[in-house]
Amino acid sequence: MLDWIAPHPVLDSLPINTRKIVLGLRAWAVTARLGRCSLHAAAEPLGSQRAAAHLHLMVGEIRELWPEPFAVSGPCCAGLTHDEAVLAEMLRLGNRRSRLAFDRLLEEMIGAEGRERLFISACVLMQVME
Repeated sequence: MLDWIAPHPVLDSLPINTRKIVLGLRAWAVTARLGRCSLHAAAEPLGSQRAAAHLHLMVGEIRELWPEPFAVSGPCCAGLTHDEAVLAEMLRLGNRRSRLAFDRLLEEMIGAEGRERLFISACVLMQVME
């Protein structure tokens, strides 16, 4: 892998709403592993139950479509996993409604119907965060 050429971004370099979503995802993952209510845990960093519900739906899509288990860092980790970095880019492109670039980002690992579902999820989640 060429991670040493293009290092992953750090959490603090992300736009605020994208950072909140990554933190919400991390809280969701920790509580889901513990068998607790992940929606309430995600709502705190997101600042909204509605955003947490949309994140929950997007996580369901990711879990179904991602070719391998989605890697999530711990809540206090400054760095992003490769998957979190891809998610951040998905959110950026969804926020810009840039469908062609979104498809290019995921076309080698997810089919057209799956990309459509993820694109809609990214657009809606970013809209709810505004």
